[in-house]
Amino acid sequence: MKIEPQDSGDLHIWMTDDELCRFGLCLEDIRAGTPTANRAIRRLLKLARQRIPFPSAGRISVEVMPFHGGCVFAFIAPVLPLTKTDKPILYTFDAAETLLQFAEALATLPSTAMPWASLYRRGEEYVLIVFADGRPSSHCYALFKEFATPLGEGYPVAAYIEEYATVLAVGDALIRLRAVYESPQPTPPHRVR
Repeated sequence: MKIEPQDSGDLHIWMTDDELCRFGLCLEDIRAGTPTANRAIRRLLKLARQRIPFPSAGRISVEVMPFHGGCVFAFIAPVLPLTKTDKPILYTFDAAETLLQFAEALATLPSTAMPWASLYRRGEEYVLIVFADGRPSSHCYALFKEFATPLGEGYPVAAYIEEYATVLAVGDALIRLRAVYESPQPTPPHRVR
């Protein structure tokens, strides 16, 4: 069994036919939506959540895609709309060293746990504007508490920073910070003909 978080926030679980049988699943039961198959799929999702953070709020859709020798379960994370109470939250990092320590800790989390955020420099400090996008990770917010100081919340404060600070990254700041310490994916060797 292979569990893969996707950049879209979804979760893919690859299983061979033998693994499906050991888990009590068969494609006919899955297609028919039998109670036994539904319970097994919930157990599968619970097992995956023990290994990889995945949203538990909202209704999760499941797509099953058979392939020769097994199938892929695609768990589609719910997209929760922003409400009028959702406001950007601002955090400051007192120095570049603190920001880099935060980035190193961030690299341990899956990219699906990253909310939208923008990064600005203001003098010697760095300001991160985090936008609640419906998929924030509690692990990610725990890192904010550990490495950053809350500056404020709301659109007026964010607009002030956007106007008077130097922009470093817009929207994907956490993904970019995470990439600094993320282990690179091996590239396949090039063949010369």
